[in-house]
Amino acid sequence: MKSPILSSLDEGILTLQLNNPEVRNALSQPMGVQLQRELRDAANDPGVRVVVLTGVGEAFCAGADVSKLGVLDPDDKVSAKWAGHPIMSGIEQRSLRIKGNGEVATLLHTMGKPTIAMVRGPAAGAGLSMAVACDFRFASPTATFTSAFSRIGASGDLGCAYYLQQLVGPTKAREILMLSDKIDADEALRIGLVSKVIADDELETGTMAFARRLADGPPIALRYIKANLVAAEDFNMDAYLDQEARNIMRCFQTEDSKEAIQAFKERRAPVFKGI
Repeated sequence: MKSPILSSLDEGILTLQLNNPEVRNALSQPMGVQLQRELRDAANDPGVRVVVLTGVGEAFCAGADVSKLGVLDPDDKVSAKWAGHPIMSGIEQRSLRIKGNGEVATLLHTMGKPTIAMVRGPAAGAGLSMAVACDFRFASPTATFTSAFSRIGASGDLGCAYYLQQLVGPTKAREILMLSDKIDADEALRIGLVSKVIADDELETGTMAFARRLADGPPIALRYIKANLVAAEDFNMDAYLDQEARNIMRCFQTEDSKEAIQAFKERRAPVFKGI
């Protein structure tokens, strides 16, 4: 059985690869759980100076694996204990799980190490959330960015609105989230969504050269620089994630969301009715 996350450490640079290329690295629950573990370990490992997040193959992350929405992680002890019980499908427990998933983005954004998203192909939904949570984003000309949430009748998760608004401002963030249009690499650079666009065959070399500069820098100073930047945002992230989890759970109860997910599976355009 293949690992959902590939991990390699090279002289202080930890590279984490989402490993589900058959579905463009769509984020499954096991992948999210392992990514949380890897990021927690990286945050506390003095041997890790920089974290680079990317995807195997030609995609960064095409969003959540909608074919597995609601499927519990079999390795989770709590889920295993309560599997099949109605309480696990209730809004409160599902909201807690969604908020827990948000720890991936929280760690990328707040851990005392620089984090870099190296993006080829789509960064959609959860993929966009993880990319914007990182400190830096380096993109290939093949990269595209879209929130995708409104396309499935959802409001978003993994802190997307919080981090996106910090990068592109409130008006552009509303446009990106509400319309779910695709943003190509050049436009992403223009609006400040990415740090740099690099030719596809040079993307890894360029990203790793930048990561090496950071890894060779003063880790304690970089930790406190990052802490200062996060503190400057002046927002209660925990309260935000509570609200975000409740809102997306409310969205998933709507007929529009159910219709959108069914339409996605049937490869047709959804018909939204506002119910």
